[in-house]
Amino acid sequence: MKFVPLTDAIDWAWIKSRTQVIAMEDSQGLVVYNDDGTIAAGAVFDSFSPDGCMVHWAVDNPWVLRHGFLQEIARHLFVTCKRERIFGLVPSNNKKAIKFVLHVGMREVARIPHALGEGVDYIVMTMTKAECRWLADEFKQEAA
Repeated sequence: MKFVPLTDAIDWAWIKSRTQVIAMEDSQGLVVYNDDGTIAAGAVFDSFSPDGCMVHWAVDNPWVLRHGFLQEIARHLFVTCKRERIFGLVPSNNKKAIKFVLHVGMREVARIPHALGEGVDYIVMTMTKAECRWLADEFKQEAA
């Protein structure tokens, strides 16, 4: 597997087709390629605040989770970008996405009722640097 910055239009189209994310002025991201050249996973980071940002992810090949995808995202956001927390919005009817972000270690902090139509809420999820199990302990100490 190969990890590269999200810069190519084809990569953007792939991740947009899975997350509906729209490239913003501060957007950046990561794409993981399978050995055969297909995209395995990707993540977009945007809406940067002084100590946080939004995260949007898509995973087609779950093997990326065993090959450092979450560690790369954690290191990039919490160390390189110096964020203390990350956020995500998950549609309440997307059970697969909810299961994934809970597995990653995010937790629900709020709901926006009917944000995506009658009966479909946005679930606001978050994770702090100190809570992130994908980040090496040496970097978590800096969060204290």
